[in-house]
Amino acid sequence: MAQDLSRAPVVHSVAEIERQLAAAWSTGRAAWAGGDEARVTARSSVSNLVVIAGRPETAQRCAAVIAATAGRHPSRSLILGTVDPDGPAGLEAWVETLEVSSSSGQSRAGTETVYVTAHGETGRHLASVIVPLLVRDLPVALWWPGDAQFHTHRADRLLALADRLIVDGSEWAGDGLDRLAGMAAVAGETGLPVADFALLRQARWREALASVYDLPDLRPHLHSVRAVSVEYAVGGDHPIGLANIVRPVYHVAWLASRLGMNVESPMRREADGRLAAVLRQGQHQVAAEWRPAPSGLGSGSTVRVEIVSRRAGAELSGIVTADDHTVSVTVNDRGRERVRRVYAAPRLDEVELLARAMDDRAGARIPAATLATAGRLLATGDATRSVGQEGER
Repeated sequence: MAQDLSRAPVVHSVAEIERQLAAAWSTGRAAWAGGDEARVTARSSVSNLVVIAGRPETAQRCAAVIAATAGRHPSRSLILGTVDPDGPAGLEAWVETLEVSSSSGQSRAGTETVYVTAHGETGRHLASVIVPLLVRDLPVALWWPGDAQFHTHRADRLLALADRLIVDGSEWAGDGLDRLAGMAAVAGETGLPVADFALLRQARWREALASVYDLPDLRPHLHSVRAVSVEYAVGGDHPIGLANIVRPVYHVAWLASRLGMNVESPMRREADGRLAAVLRQGQHQVAAEWRPAPSGLGSGSTVRVEIVSRRAGAELSGIVTADDHTVSVTVNDRGRERVRRVYAAPRLDEVELLARAMDDRAGARIPAATLATAGRLLATGDATRSVGQEGER
């Protein structure tokens, strides 16, 4: 459990921030907070967490999430926002310390969060602000909520500091595909591990899809997939073509990478609004498509995933749907319902997503093969073209 211990005065230089950090633990307590209530046993950080927050409201949201995960992943957290890009250069900053108590309440440790608001030109050189404030010899996680940028000078300098990148692809503007393609390229070029909340949320979908082939006599169908289709929600302010479809793309990319499929023809938009691609599994093609569907779910949310296999003339289909609390799986074998299951699997909130993204256990980050496959699905950059534009390439 974490609680706020103290907040240092606002300062205006990196050197002053460093002095505040040094003073915070020099006596085993926050030097600017009077009384024994501020005493902690030790500073505890196992990593650096750098947040490129942009707007103040994003910084506040991220700070609350970090505080909620401090007991599981104590970090020195740097939350950076930018304002008035055309104004005079400068920064405003302060340090907050957090007390983290053990579940028994018998031991206490402390972490700190540094808030930096960069003005004008300073906001274009965040890496020079970040580097002196990192705890040396600890890994650096770079959390970039909102519209992360790739292949820019600023992004290159920030990503060079990181040992892992944390994003939420479902928050990206438009359909999100340009950002996804850029991130896949960066990960392929640098080997930077990536944790995307958009994919971490799909753990329950992946487990359900894998369960389609649980029965021993159905396992041979794993090598005979012929079609994968994903329905995703559209409506409201996000009509077809504007809905963020990063999550639907991940479904197919993950399945393809796990089942040994290659991308034969990347995604393109058909005249009716569907997106289509062609995969190859062994000697046969696999049709992949993404279909928009009116739904009360948030725009871009997955509504339904279906995987179809054909083996020796027999067809097997697995259909997965989900709501906020459960996931449902139906398996039809030769046109007859063979399996129906409902799993209790609630959606993950942002606190749990960050905790998993910071975790080093297997599966916490996007498998490199999944992200690489997503990149190949978008390889030509023509996912927004219609089939009628084919001759214009």
